[in-house]
Amino acid sequence: MVHTLGESLFYINIIFALIVIFFERKRPMYTLFWITLLLLTSYLGFLAYLFFGLKFYKKRKVMKFYSRTFFKELYKTEGYKLKLVEKRNQMINYINNTVGSKVTYYNNVFFYKEGNSFFRNMLEDIKNAKESINMEYFIFSDDEVGKKIYDELEKKSREGVSIKIIVDGVGTKNLTRVRKKSLKKNNVQLKVFFPSSFPFIKIGNIRANYRDHRKICVIDSLISYTGGFNIGKEYIGKGRLGEWRDTGARIEGEASIDIEREFYINWSFLQKKHLDYVETDKILRKKINKVHENLKNYNVNGIQLVSCGPNYETRTIRDCYIRMIMEAKRSIYIETPYFVPDDFLLDCLRMALKSGVEVKIIIPFYPDHPFVQWANQNFSIEMLKEGAEVYKYKEGFLHSKILIIDNEILSFGSANFDYRSLYQNFEMNCIVYDIELIGYLREIFFEDISKSIRLTKDVINNRGKIEKIKEAICRLMSPII
Repeated sequence: MVHTLGESLFYINIIFALIVIFFERKRPMYTLFWITLLLLTSYLGFLAYLFFGLKFYKKRKVMKFYSRTFFKELYKTEGYKLKLVEKRNQMINYINNTVGSKVTYYNNVFFYKEGNSFFRNMLEDIKNAKESINMEYFIFSDDEVGKKIYDELEKKSREGVSIKIIVDGVGTKNLTRVRKKSLKKNNVQLKVFFPSSFPFIKIGNIRANYRDHRKICVIDSLISYTGGFNIGKEYIGKGRLGEWRDTGARIEGEASIDIEREFYINWSFLQKKHLDYVETDKILRKKINKVHENLKNYNVNGIQLVSCGPNYETRTIRDCYIRMIMEAKRSIYIETPYFVPDDFLLDCLRMALKSGVEVKIIIPFYPDHPFVQWANQNFSIEMLKEGAEVYKYKEGFLHSKILIIDNEILSFGSANFDYRSLYQNFEMNCIVYDIELIGYLREIFFEDISKSIRLTKDVINNRGKIEKIKEAICRLMSPII
């Protein structure tokens, strides 16, 4: 029986290998990885491909539905020649041509580095909502943090506020039937992004790819919360990892309307109904006009939304990272929980280091996943050998995702510095062109360095053989972890 099962899996794996070659059109390294795993390890290859591979049918589904028809130009940009915006004109054009997102100029932005104040202010804005609340989260737990928000959303819905929620089928797989029934009873619209179940028997979601990793809350179109914070008690330091360090933002102004536009696109996909761009354009234009009627209430800065996912032909956030790094003249500061870059990003960082650019990288000291820990360390050591400064944050778990170049351009949002975020997941970042805002996060970055230990050559030279083997294996697995 075992022999028969093994033979069956071998033939199934051959079929999977052919799918990888002829249908998936992956990068050569990615293709070679899967073919090797499938043909040399029957059981492991079969299970791994069920979890992390076999995505061509989803890509077709996504690409068939998504129409990247862009909205008409909504923003009055004439007369504004912000110096930092002019310097990044090529990247701005790239984002505009691929995502359809222009630079917004009227925004009030407040950054958060911990969850308590982030969720307290979010809840207060939800309570004051008058028209609509649209939320899109990878994790939206119904715990001591999420319960307050769910309860308030149900209350606001009873008051006549339109409520729409998107949650990911993996990240929020434990949302109870009781809560779902309660949301439905109170006319809160809930959609689950790529839910997965076996026929007749639900066993959770075995699909690890194409997840909705975004973190978006938009209130009355003009106020938004975004960044690295999902919704759950771990984000206020009450999870298994203890204290939690993250970066989030409250944005009031034009950029929030762009964020809501991106929400509408995903909502229409889940509704299996193409978005009426003309009608949505009219709705958003009214909101933009409301901002323009009260310009004295807003700061002038440059913020541009960039999203990525299987609905794009290009890897937009990855491409932005590459351009930002390649244009660096003085400094590159990276803060990420998962430093697992692809070969091209690694080469860009190497070239920057060889050109005399200062590179500082902060990763967690305490990992949330063992495989990621060893992959993180392997790539970090490689950068250390090239001349980068690498730090491990010790005062809790580091979940912040920021990239600062020359103290002149900043990227923050949901995307990690890894394969999954840059190639597979639906993500959303904000590109900031404003000295004051960037300076604030730069100060926090150096504050985080003061709470970290520096990775030194003495430390890496004293690693044991077992540790090195773990690193090598996890680096090999980097496309799927």
